[in-house]
Amino acid sequence: MDTSNNQNQYRFLTAAVLSMLVLFGWSYFNPPPKPPAENANTAANTAESNTNPLQPAPTPATVPESTTAAPDTAPNRTITIRSPLYEVKLDSKGGVATSWILLRNRTEKGDDELYGAGSNGTITKPLQLISEKALTSSPREVPFRLSTDDANLNAILNERNYAVSVTEDAINLGSGEEKAIEFSLTDASGIDVKKRFVFRADSYLSDVSVDLKRGGLPVPNTKLLIGASIGDHAINHHTFYQIESEAVAAVDDDIVRHQGYYSFEYNANNTASLVVPGSVNWAGVGDAYFAMAAIPAVRSQGLELRASKYEVQTEPFFSSIFQWVIRNAETKETRHLVTAHVPITSDGTVTQVFAGSKDYFLLNTLDAPISQAAGREVDIVDLINFSNYSIIRAIVKPLSIPILYALHFFNGITHNYGVAIIIFTFLFYSLLFPLRWKQSKSFKKAAGNAPKMKELQDKMKELQKKGVPSDDPRMRQLQMDQLKLTKDALPIGGCLPMLLQFPLLIAFYTAITISLQARMASFAWIPDLSSGDPWHLLEFGFAISMVLAMKFTPTGPAVTPEQQMQQKMMTYLMPVMMLWIMWSAPSGLLLYWFFGNIVSFGQQMIINHYNKPTEPPAAEVVETIPKNAKRVKAKPATS
Repeated sequence: MDTSNNQNQYRFLTAAVLSMLVLFGWSYFNPPPKPPAENANTAANTAESNTNPLQPAPTPATVPESTTAAPDTAPNRTITIRSPLYEVKLDSKGGVATSWILLRNRTEKGDDELYGAGSNGTITKPLQLISEKALTSSPREVPFRLSTDDANLNAILNERNYAVSVTEDAINLGSGEEKAIEFSLTDASGIDVKKRFVFRADSYLSDVSVDLKRGGLPVPNTKLLIGASIGDHAINHHTFYQIESEAVAAVDDDIVRHQGYYSFEYNANNTASLVVPGSVNWAGVGDAYFAMAAIPAVRSQGLELRASKYEVQTEPFFSSIFQWVIRNAETKETRHLVTAHVPITSDGTVTQVFAGSKDYFLLNTLDAPISQAAGREVDIVDLINFSNYSIIRAIVKPLSIPILYALHFFNGITHNYGVAIIIFTFLFYSLLFPLRWKQSKSFKKAAGNAPKMKELQDKMKELQKKGVPSDDPRMRQLQMDQLKLTKDALPIGGCLPMLLQFPLLIAFYTAITISLQARMASFAWIPDLSSGDPWHLLEFGFAISMVLAMKFTPTGPAVTPEQQMQQKMMTYLMPVMMLWIMWSAPSGLLLYWFFGNIVSFGQQMIINHYNKPTEPPAAEVVETIPKNAKRVKAKPATS
C-alpha cells in the first residue's frame, strides 16, 4: 500500500469542500423564488545576525578538497543516558544517537507514561523515536550525523569511532542533574572534530555543539542531520489521520512541511532530495505526536531535505471501507525516511535540540527558554500541524487551542477523555440552539410561502410569454410581491448554524488529531481515541445518526417533484459520502460528530414540538346553509 493517504488535511479539506458544495447545492436547488529558489549548492551555514538575517555569506576558508580515510583503531562504545523522561543511546561510531525512547510526557498539566502505538493493559511497547530501518541502513540514517561538501570527510565523521569523554557506559540522571558528554576524533589527515552533548534530567531540550576543523580551519557548509523519520515506529500502518513522519521547518515567516510521499520525486534508487530556500529559524522531523527539532544558534540560509522509500510488511489491515466489505486485507505499505540537513556553525556554538512530544501544553512552555537561549523569537509550538495552509492555520490555531484547554478541563473533572468530548459537544451544540431555532422558523416560513411563490412565478411566466418586458409595472409589482415573501425566509440565513459550525469543526478535528491526551485514551470499547474504531461501530453510528438528523431538520421548500427527489438524495447520499470520507477517522472526532448528531436530533424534536406550523381550519361540508351565513355574489364570467 502506498501512503498517499498521509495527506490527512488534504483529505479533510476535501471533505470540507464537498460538504460546502452539498450545502450550497442544497440552497441552490431549493431557493425561494427571487425577483428577476535558490540553488542547493548555495545553501550555507553561514551565520547571520538576528537583526540582519540577509547578510551575504562570507567567503569559505581555503581547505583541502578531499580527505582520505585512515584505519579505525578506536574501540566502539555505546553510552546509555537514562533520565525520568527519556532513555538515549549514543554510539561512539559517528557520535550519533541509535536509540531515543520517550518514557514520560511531563507538563504543567500532567505527568503521564508514554508507550508505542498498540500498547494496552497487557502489552506495552517502548516509544522508540528512531526507525529500525534507519538504523539498519547502510550508511545508517540516524540523528546527529554530520554532512559537508566532502563525501570522504563525511564518511570519516559518521563511520569512525570517536573517543568518549566519560568512562561509564550507563549514566543515570536524577532530578535536577545534567551531564555533558564529548566525542572527539583527530585524524592524521588534519581533521579535528569534537561533538559535545549536554543532557538534562528534567528537560526535553539537549545541547549539541560541533567543533570541526581541517588543517586548523573551520569546515564550511557543515550540517547537523535530524532524522530520519522521527516518530512512533510501533504504528502498524499509517492512515489519513495517523501520518508518517514529515520534515517541518520555520523558514522566513512561514512553516513548511514536506512529507515523504508527495513532496519528493524519487530516482531509480528510491532516493530524493529537495532544497527549501530562505532563512531557517529551526527545522526538524516528526509525526503527528512526536518530533525532534534543531534550533541553530543563529539563523542560516537554505535547508536541505533528503528522503528514501522502502516497502515493509505489516499486520493485515483494510485501507478503506470497500476493502473492508470485500475482506481484502493488505499486508504491506510503502514508507519513507526523511532527514533534515540543518546548517550549523562548526565552531563549537551550541545548537539546541528538542526531542519529545508535540503536546501543546509542553511546547508552549518551551518557547520562552528556547527564544532566550537563541536570542531571537522561536515558536516551537508550530511543530504541531494546525494546518498545511497558512490562511487556514491563522484561523484554526487560535480556535484549536481553547478547545484543547476545554477538553483538558473536562478530562480533569471526569478522568475520561471520551466523556470530556461528549460534555464539550453538548455545550457546544447548546450554544448553537438559538440559531437552530431561527433556522427552523426560516425554513418553515419559506415552505409556507411556496404555493404563493409558485403562483407568482406562473403569472410572471404568463406575462413573459405575452411579451411583457421586465420593466413593465405589472412585472415590477410581481417582483415586489416576491420580495415580500422572501423577507425573513432566506435559507442561507437558516444555514447560519451549519456555517458557523464549520470552522469550529475543523478546529475540533485539529484539536483531536493533535491532542496527546486523546492518544492512548480509552472510552467504552475504543482503546485509543486518536485512532480509528477497531469495530467501526462509530463510523456506522455516525452515518445513521446523520440520516436521522437531516431527515427531521426542516429544509427549503420543494415545490416540484424534481426538488423533492433532490432533497431525498441529499438526505441519504450525504451520510454515505461522509461514511467513506470519515472511515478510520480518529474515534474522538467520530464520537464528537456522532453525539453532535444525537443532540441535533433531540433539539430538532423540541423545536418541531414548540414551532408547529399554523394551518388554517379544514373546510367543512354541510348539508344545509347556516342562517347566519353571508351570501356571496357570483363573479361575472370572464369569457
